[in-house]
Amino acid sequence: MEMTAKKRTSLFKTDGWKRFRKNKLALVGTALICILILAAVFAPLITQNDPYESLKNESGAILKNASPAESGTVLGTDSVGRDEFSRLVYAARVSLSVGLVSVGISTIVGVLVGAVAGYFGGRADMILMRTVDVVNCFPVMFLIIIIATILKPSIYNIMVIMGLCNWTATARLVRGEILRVREMEYVQAAISLGASSGRIIFSHVIPNVIAPIIVEATLQMAHAVLTEASLSYLGVGVQLPTASWGNMLMNANNLATLTTRPWQWVPAGTCILLSVLSINFIGDGLRDAFDVKQKK
Repeated sequence: MEMTAKKRTSLFKTDGWKRFRKNKLALVGTALICILILAAVFAPLITQNDPYESLKNESGAILKNASPAESGTVLGTDSVGRDEFSRLVYAARVSLSVGLVSVGISTIVGVLVGAVAGYFGGRADMILMRTVDVVNCFPVMFLIIIIATILKPSIYNIMVIMGLCNWTATARLVRGEILRVREMEYVQAAISLGASSGRIIFSHVIPNVIAPIIVEATLQMAHAVLTEASLSYLGVGVQLPTASWGNMLMNANNLATLTTRPWQWVPAGTCILLSVLSINFIGDGLRDAFDVKQKK
């Protein structure tokens, strides 16, 4: 058993990394998402203006809908005179953190449900999987919108709502993997030695199905960023004046802005596009890296 563990670790550190490096899109995605994360972390150092305060000219007039040339800023101003570049950078903090936290919640719930259903089977499996089927009967976006409308819209509510509505895919994945792993010799050996069910699940079973969980969580991160943007665009997500890429698009939702003021919507749309594509590329690269059947 020790030899198997060493071989698995060696495979992840050497062959897995080599397979990941061969995927050029995954490397590009990693570079892009790192840039976005660094921009979000160091937002106060990158930006010059407060993202929530209106800029004024020398005479004291607010610079509403000013172009980059008129305002002297990188991306101009919005309809109330706020620096679009500052809001774009600070919005990265909100959009990425909402995606990360919501995926963390959904992954924890999905892993717990899938692990219990897969390991114990029987009535527990039937009840939990029927619960998954019931949740899957509702369109996820529609369900999130209803709950977000009933509750007071806020960034924290959106994190929790998205996390509690997107766990079913992870639960099904984990259940299927555990149904396979629980028949392995090391699990049977732990059972025969009298190890508790909790110890077997968390010390022996879940660590050996972590690879597909990581891949699933990465791909769900992209979906979460897109979902947050959609909710904020519809007005039931992150609320103004807090900046997110979604409500920046909502704020530019009029014909005059779309046709004559591209600095108010193109950068936010581009950030959503790049972040979702980058995370999907990373997910595909991780899937290839963790696939031990891949040729060298």
